[in-house]
Amino acid sequence: MTLSILQETRIIRLLCFMVPFAIINSFMLNVALPDISEQFTLSPSIASWVVTVSGIISAMGALIYGKLSDHFGMKSLAVFGVLLFSAGSIFCLIAPDFSLLIVGRVIQGIGVSSIPTLAMIAPVRYVDEERRGKALGILASVMAFSGVIGPILGGIFTGILHWRFLFLFSTFIILTLPFILKWFPNDVQKKAGKVNLLGAGLLTAFIICLMEAITLLNIWLFIGSICLLILFLIQQRKSINPFIPIHLFQNAAYRYGIIMGAVNTSANFGVFLITPLLFSQFYGLNGFWIGLLLAPSAITSGLLGLYGGALSDRKGSRYVIRLSLVLLSIGFLLLSILSGYTYWVLSLCLILTEIGYVFMQPSLTNWISRKLSVEQSGIGLGVYSLSNFISIAICGAITTKLIELNHFPLINPAAFDSQTAIYSNIYFGFFILAMLNWLFVTFYVEDDNGYKKIKEGYDSL
Repeated sequence: MTLSILQETRIIRLLCFMVPFAIINSFMLNVALPDISEQFTLSPSIASWVVTVSGIISAMGALIYGKLSDHFGMKSLAVFGVLLFSAGSIFCLIAPDFSLLIVGRVIQGIGVSSIPTLAMIAPVRYVDEERRGKALGILASVMAFSGVIGPILGGIFTGILHWRFLFLFSTFIILTLPFILKWFPNDVQKKAGKVNLLGAGLLTAFIICLMEAITLLNIWLFIGSICLLILFLIQQRKSINPFIPIHLFQNAAYRYGIIMGAVNTSANFGVFLITPLLFSQFYGLNGFWIGLLLAPSAITSGLLGLYGGALSDRKGSRYVIRLSLVLLSIGFLLLSILSGYTYWVLSLCLILTEIGYVFMQPSLTNWISRKLSVEQSGIGLGVYSLSNFISIAICGAITTKLIELNHFPLINPAAFDSQTAIYSNIYFGFFILAMLNWLFVTFYVEDDNGYKKIKEGYDSL
């Protein structure tokens, strides 16, 4: 759909206002878990379901909303998401017990999970290719900044007021509703055909089992998830109207793009998962100081993300992806070497990794979107978003388990302090992942000057 530059600008600005509510909602409750646990007399593991249930629903919503956008249009789903998110937030605000709080989080999660996925699809649908990278860069910057602001706001609301006021903050997204109705075009992509509900159900069950298997490290849940995946694939092959077209994965560029995005997202999530633990356990810093040390990376990436997206429009996605991998590689390697050194130096290293991440994500999304037809964009980007959520769950489970074990010698011979060996090793593992993405960029991402075909000789790898 062709829109004027003014219409494109309005939609991107509106998304920039909506996206922080979704991202902050995902991060700010982490700080409130001790208070929630105390109020309802729960163990920390039970209380953590307030956060876990949102992650599971976000993973499912990432795919389902992408698919439904092809059938019902972006405007309808955006309105539905905002209304349900607001209703769920009010429900959580007044929930008298923990079970009803979880119900409210489910309602809230179904609504809020629409926003990040639609924010990814909207630039592909509405923004001209020449300006698409810039638009994706702006949204990536907003997401990165919101991810760090979330815990800070959570600490402020919980410490000064009460954890329930976190949900009051979320209700303000309702202010976007009249602008969605006015500015979003009516763009139903295809009216024919029905949504494959059986396929959607099997896929949803697979995601729930897999996420819980990863979170709980339960082998039986993992086996169950594999069985559900097999059933889903069989059903999709037999269906005349599959929920996810299998031929989508015959596109080599798309396959490797998904892998690269998952690797990049998991490494970025892992860094911001273990670094606060390092600051707390080794340096003895409290939440306030940890927030201050994380803030420079969020602010810098927020300011430079726009530049990275615009650069991909001028130089090509391959150029920016390679630049981002340089920053990521240097940042991960320095974190591995300097773990145990003065904490403000680690704060500076985080700036490199976060800029690298916020440069790579919009460029990679832009590149993948070029490999999909208009009809495939919704489901294709939905699957891409889903893979990112699953990679986050896998990375979180692996890194936290490694920190619990903490019985590994230093891998990096240049590392500064053996007392922080486990953190140094994990950072070095992220450096290896960045090197893996270097291989994919070298062999599977086209040159900047013409979007050539992928090297056919490597397609069989």
